[in-house]
Order: sequence, then structure tokens, then C-alpha cells
Amino acid sequence: MNKVINLVVGDYDSNRLMSLIQDIQLNPNIRVTGIAQTGEDIINRASKMAADAVLMEYTMIDLTAIDVAERLKEDSPGTLIFAISSSASADFIFRAKRSGITEVFHRDNLIPREVAEKIQSSVEEKRLEWERLAEFHGAVDKGTGPIKQKVVKEYVTRAINQSVILTYNTKGGVGKSTVAVNLALAIKMSPYLSGQRVALVDFDCGGANISTLCHIPDAETLNRNLAYWEGDIDRLTAQEVDELMIPGPHGLMVLAAPLNMVLASKIGYELSNNILNTLKKYFSIIVIDGAPNISATIDAALQHATHILLIANAEGQSVKQLARTVKLLSPDPNYPEKPDMSHIINKMFVVLNHAQGYSKWNLKTDEVVEAIGRPLLAEIPFSESVRKALHGSGKKQAVEIDEGGDFAIAIKKLANDLVSAYPEGVNEKDIKRGTFTKGKGKGLFGLFK
Repeated sequence: MNKVINLVVGDYDSNRLMSLIQDIQLNPNIRVTGIAQTGEDIINRASKMAADAVLMEYTMIDLTAIDVAERLKEDSPGTLIFAISSSASADFIFRAKRSGITEVFHRDNLIPREVAEKIQSSVEEKRLEWERLAEFHGAVDKGTGPIKQKVVKEYVTRAINQSVILTYNTKGGVGKSTVAVNLALAIKMSPYLSGQRVALVDFDCGGANISTLCHIPDAETLNRNLAYWEGDIDRLTAQEVDELMIPGPHGLMVLAAPLNMVLASKIGYELSNNILNTLKKYFSIIVIDGAPNISATIDAALQHATHILLIANAEGQSVKQLARTVKLLSPDPNYPEKPDMSHIINKMFVVLNHAQGYSKWNLKTDEVVEAIGRPLLAEIPFSESVRKALHGSGKKQAVEIDEGGDFAIAIKKLANDLVSAYPEGVNEKDIKRGTFTKGKGKGLFGLFK
């Protein structure tokens, strides 16, 4: 296991802090992603930077390590706490460990190399524990009728791996943005992943829907959006990246599309690619709201995505657009010189979104899946909470408004299938399965020729 360990280091003594950082970073597997001189700053850095661990002076100016451990249970569950103290008696260490601290090191005989090795081994052990949990809950079966297909384990990303999730359809109005926002939020609301860094990116440069859905004022979007990412962005630090983004609910970080169409037109493939490369350095999970077209931003997103969610409605036009997209990327024996895009197609899954409600003219689920030719991963039921989220005064998303409702449960199940966000399961007894297939459906005869 060689994944880099992100560490936040805290001490009120700046000289001691700098010396400790230099010594700890001699371990090539540890990267210090945050430094702090107060307990509150430690909590802030650890929760925002997806810290695997914290190494801190036991007694800070404002908080003790026990206080930090207690707070991070809520703000960054899974982050391990290591403390340094001048009075580390056996009884003291016992009480500290009972309070959630992984290890206490005595300052008088502190050996930084051994401290780094202990942090590394503890984090790797924790990751293996998560991997075993994900292995147990990983495989899912999705699909209906004769089209039933298995979404195999290799496509169900475990929580410890990085995921880049794109919502996509070349047709507008199918609910790509709604699914993207609520999915990102459901992941961030997970008690298992709330400590992970999650980014929500708007690559619909012609629509800029994410800032609207997230109730972000235009003044903020004007000053922090894709157009400000220029120059040597691969050199940006975590703090500089955060300054170019907008803090969203529950610690979600939002990268908005520009409102100015002139600026939007300048965002090409190279910049989009560089932006995603940079975000992947600092975020465990990236959710991208795709544009309703095949553009430069979409080209970059398709390449970086680990999962491409083909958002369809149960009506002909949205399904036909997705079928065209899949066909466009599929090999054609009549044109052997056509580039092989199977690596893109293999990342595609259908998400049937009943955003427009139910009608006797709706296509049946198996008809939708058969026409598109990709496995069904999820069905998202119609819910008034989606409209309430957009037009209500509460500034909350649908997944927050009715946490026990059909919509929220379906979104959380999708989050679990993608990144193991809810490994203990979603309350399935609350799902009224009949609502997923209302309407007799309309046949596809003559629609796709």
C-alpha cells in the first residue's frame, strides 16, 4: 500500500512546529497538507483537507487533543489523532486512548522517524479495515427484465480510492445538475466520508447551473470560477486551490462556471484538463456536472472520469441522445480506422431520473436500458422536494429537505454504489418501489432506427 498519507501538524510553538514538520516529511509516504497553531485551526485544516491523521501538541492554547478528537468525530470521522506530551505517564496514555487518541508520544524521547512510521502503519491499517468493509458491501446487481446486468466490483469504487464522477447527457433539462449537486452532498453527508475532500465542479460553461442550485450569490461566482484558473495551476497549494473555490454546505467545495459567456468561451480542453489534474491532487472525490453538448470541457471530463452517469428521463428524446452518444463512441466494423473508445464506454452507467413525474407515455425501464445499451445503475424517483429546494427559501438541497424520502434514499444508494458512502446500508424499507415504475410505458417501435 503506497498511497500518500495526508497529515495536519499542530503546535503553538512556531519554531518547534517547523522543526517537527521538516523531520516528519523525511518519510516519503507522508505529506503535510496543513499546519496549525490552535486547536480550532487543527479541526478546520483536518476537515477541509481530508487529513488521514493529525499530529499535535497535546495541550494547545485553546483545546486539548481529547477536545480535538471529540470534535473530529463529527467534522472528519476516520482522521487519526496522534499527540505529543511532556507528561505521558501510563495512566495518562490510557485515558487519552480511551478518549479517541491513537497514540501519545513522550516529548523527552521523541524520535521523529519512529513517530512517522507509527503514523504510517496506523493509517495503512485503518485503510485496510475500510477496504475489507468495502469488499463486504461492494457488489451490487442492477437492471430489470431481460436487460438485467451486473455492475461488477471493479466499477464500484471503494471509499479509499479517488473517484471522478461525471453526470452527462447531450440533452438539457434531464436533471444532470440536480443529480450532481445532491449526489455530492449525499457523499459529504456520509458519516464515513464527511472527512474526505469533495469537490463539485460545473463544466456547463453555457449554463452555470450549479451556482444557482447551490444558492451561491452572483457576486461570489463572478470572482471565483473556472476562468480564474490560469497560468501554472499545477503549482497551486491546497490553500490556493480553496481560495479559487466557493465553500458549499457540509464542507463541500464548489468550482463554479463563469456567468460571463465571453470568459466561458475561453475555457478549452487544455485548461479543463489542467484544472482536473490539479483538483485530483487535493480532493478524494470530484463530482462534475457536464454540459449538454460534446465540448472541450466534456472531452476532458470523459477522460478523467472514473464513472460517467448517463442521466436519462423516461421519454424518447433524452434516451435517443444517449443512444447516439454511445453509438458515436462504439467501434464500427465498417470503419476500422475509427479510434477505439471502449475505455470511455466501459465507465458509462444509466441513471434513470424521473424528474418530470410519471405518465402513461413513459418508457419502461428495460426499454430505456436496451436502447442506450449500458447497464442501469440507479433510478431516481420524482419528488416535490427537488422543486422545493430550488424555489423554497430554506437554501437546502432535496437530499437534506426530506432525508427519509424516496429521492434522498435513492441518491444515497447511488452514493454507496459509487464510493461506499453508506456501507451499513440505506433504510430500504422506506422505499416505495411502486413509485419507480408508474405508468405502463410506451414502446420504442420506430424510435431508434
